[in-house]
Amino acid sequence: MKKAALTACSDPLTLDRKGEVNALKSVLASFGLSVTESEYLYDQRLAGRGPKRGAELTSFFLNPDMAYIFDVSGGDLANTVLPYIDFPAIKDSRAAFFGYSDLTTILNALVKNGNTAVNFQARNLIYDHSREEQYYFNEQVLSGKFAPECLKATFLRGSELRGEVLGGNLRCLLKLAGTEYWPDFSGKILLLESYGGGVYRIATLLEQCRQLGLFDQVSGILLGTFTELEEKGQESTVYDLLKEITPASLPIAWTHYIGHYTDARALALGREIVL
Repeated sequence: MKKAALTACSDPLTLDRKGEVNALKSVLASFGLSVTESEYLYDQRLAGRGPKRGAELTSFFLNPDMAYIFDVSGGDLANTVLPYIDFPAIKDSRAAFFGYSDLTTILNALVKNGNTAVNFQARNLIYDHSREEQYYFNEQVLSGKFAPECLKATFLRGSELRGEVLGGNLRCLLKLAGTEYWPDFSGKILLLESYGGGVYRIATLLEQCRQLGLFDQVSGILLGTFTELEEKGQESTVYDLLKEITPASLPIAWTHYIGHYTDARALALGREIVL
């Protein structure tokens, strides 16, 4: 039986989320997975959090029976775990790590290390789109297909995206800037999405991307959802900003199915796609 682990490398879960965790464990068990919970899923202590979670995550990767590691957290703290992951030791692990949002930091560091990292929040399997998400999970995730056509992307500029995908949550990706975990974006597709952030915040974060030279390095941009802007009817602002600060030849596509909505799909980072 394949094993799966549930972790919380970002902010710990509150105790009132135990019902959700148990429901998710039941769903994963229905797919034939033996599920282990992180010892620190609900641990609220800040002192020593990085070393403890880093050591545990390393042990999950080193377990030869571990197929999937689903991080079910989000928030701010995922990058505190990075220095304590034994990247050389886990380089050849076959376990795939899943997370989104703040886990963008760990996802991209893992891809740089040669590991399998997937932008996906497993909790979506139990929310309001659970039936569709569970069908998709069985057909696309457990099979390792991650078919890009499931993203149903539309083009805002250009007509094709081709390359490996890196990135994720805009704010959280930029935490890696200037660190050893920052990936090489040359020729890659840059994935960007955001949960919080009004027009000014998104504008300044995109400007930081420009000042880092990202838009001159990548072969294209894939936009996911920008939740706060969409709720305010301002989602077109992202593209308007990008038109001003990116090369005119850079293709840009958009998908509803990457981001913080509960019908989101999975996207394997570091894997080449064609849209």
